[in-house]
Amino acid sequence: MAPSPSSVSSIKPLLSAGSSLLLVRPSDVTLTKDDLAAVQDTFQPDHEVTIQLDTLLSTRSYTNDVIIYGAFPGNTAKIDFEVVQRVMKPGSLLVILDGPAGLTVDLLINGFVDPTSVSPTLTTARLSSHTHGASSSIRKAPKVWKLAGGDDDLDDLIDPDELLTEEDRTAPDKRTYTCGPKSEKKKACKNCTCGFAEELAGAPPPAVKSACGSCYLGDAFRCASCPYLGMPAFKPGESVKLDL
Repeated sequence: MAPSPSSVSSIKPLLSAGSSLLLVRPSDVTLTKDDLAAVQDTFQPDHEVTIQLDTLLSTRSYTNDVIIYGAFPGNTAKIDFEVVQRVMKPGSLLVILDGPAGLTVDLLINGFVDPTSVSPTLTTARLSSHTHGASSSIRKAPKVWKLAGGDDDLDDLIDPDELLTEEDRTAPDKRTYTCGPKSEKKKACKNCTCGFAEELAGAPPPAVKSACGSCYLGDAFRCASCPYLGMPAFKPGESVKLDL
């Protein structure tokens, strides 16, 4: 009932001198005291050995350096990775003999570190260095981001304020408006196109026939000679009125 000599020989190089071992045995396999002693003697006296049933593994915490599955006959596919992470100390080594196919991927998905297929019959992985369920606060992002290259990287950047002229910074004088209800003379221009002339005359603005049918979509869809250029997009059939 003891593990094969080849399996044991493949495990021993992975074990540090004096490390303590936890051997997990399946509860659905009946073993005699002699069977347990034979497996235990395989690793002693070089290592301190503890044997535990898989169904009782979750009842306490362990300080062993290594946990080994597969040293006894049984189905290693029944390994509860969450229980292993919860009861074993951080950084301990997990050794699995005769595990199922794709075991390294399963170990990685379940949070183990450096899963390695040492041989077709031997797989190892380590528990993460933090305790199970540990949390850590996330630092807040800085209010001002800095470029990693230093001030030299800023030489080619353009100051947006330099793109504005003094004329751009001056607010328009509404008294100079020559057309519209807010103009100084409160009357329409000779060639009024904003609809103020029709408003003063009490007549509806003239109907504009669209040549392309896309006037209402906005300037990006309008022809070069579109009478709606510069006006916001509107719904089809809607009368456009600007608040001047």
